[in-house]
Amino acid sequence: TRLSDWGYKISTGPMVWNRFKGQFRNRPGKDTFPVIWAEAVTFDGRFIFRADKRNHEPHFRPSAADEWLKVSEPCVLLQRTTAKEQARRLIAAELPADFIRAHGSVIVENHLNMVKPLFGKPRVSTAVIAAVLNSGIVDRVFRCISGSVAVSAFELEALPLPSPDELGELTKMVDRQASQQEIDAHIQTLYLGRSTT
Repeated sequence: TRLSDWGYKISTGPMVWNRFKGQFRNRPGKDTFPVIWAEAVTFDGRFIFRADKRNHEPHFRPSAADEWLKVSEPCVLLQRTTAKEQARRLIAAELPADFIRAHGSVIVENHLNMVKPLFGKPRVSTAVIAAVLNSGIVDRVFRCISGSVAVSAFELEALPLPSPDELGELTKMVDRQASQQEIDAHIQTLYLGRSTT
C-alpha cells in the first residue's frame, strides 16, 4: 500500500520565506501565527517550536491575500533536504493538534513536506505515520527509491508501506510510547514477515 491508501496526501510547505520578508515578527502579536521552520523537526523525531537559524523569525503576520499559507490541521512534517553524512534520509515529526489549537493556524515553510489527511479521519493516526517514517527499515526502503539527499513528495507517494490492517499492534506500541528500538523491530517484521530478534 501507499500513503494514499492510508488516507494521506503529501504537499510542500507553502511559505517561501524570501517572498514575504516584511511580514515576519520576532514576537507574537495580533493576527500573527507561528512559523514552522525545518529545524522544528528534530533528528530523533520530535517537534520543537523554534527559529534558531539566521534570518528565521518565529512569527508571521499574513495579509488578507495570504490565507492560503495557513495550515490548520494536524499533519506529519518531514524534512525535504538532508545532508549526505546524516544517518537517515527520512526525518519526521508529528505536528501536534494541541499546538494548532492553541494558535488557530501555523505557517509551514517550504523546506518541509507535510503528510496531510485526504479526508476526515484517516485509518492511520499521524503519530503512527511519524513512527513508521522514522524507522530504520522505511529509511532503507526509501533509499531504494531515491539516491538523492532531497525528499520529494513524488517519492514519498511511491513509498511501499504495510497494509493499514496490519497496524493494530504498532498503534498500541505508539500509544504506550514504546522505544524507537521496539517500534523499529516491529515495523521490520511487517516488511520481512518474521521476527528479527
